[in-house]
Amino acid sequence: MKRYETSIMVKPDELNHHNTLFAGNGVKHLVEAGFFTVARQYKNVDEIVCYALNDFKFLVPVKNGSIITYIGQIVRLTTSTITVYVEGINPLDEKVHMSGMITYVIVDENTRQKKAHSLSLDECVDDTEKRLRQYANCFFEKSLK
Repeated sequence: MKRYETSIMVKPDELNHHNTLFAGNGVKHLVEAGFFTVARQYKNVDEIVCYALNDFKFLVPVKNGSIITYIGQIVRLTTSTITVYVEGINPLDEKVHMSGMITYVIVDENTRQKKAHSLSLDECVDDTEKRLRQYANCFFEKSLK
């Protein structure tokens, strides 16, 4: 599936008491990047609802003024859900600062009941995409047991 990018600059009002990006703000940006990824594929934003945040990791602190590019890619589909893997990367040093998976559910615009989407996973374009899909599938298989 196609990768989508969006970038932000970390501002002083997003910092914690350590003068690094507050985790809640990091998660907010990850969820937004995931939503943008789903919206660009599914097209109807009124039917996309955030359902679950999974396996979030903050790997490297993010300092004030840092540029972070969030890269989202759909890695798992069920009948009515779409799971996106998102990484937050500093494009200046290429360090991955955070990563996680977000699952969105598609709902009927009027009834708000779950409904099927028409998306399907295409062939993996590289080993990274294949690894991410396997990782997502294994994660959810373990969590459902």
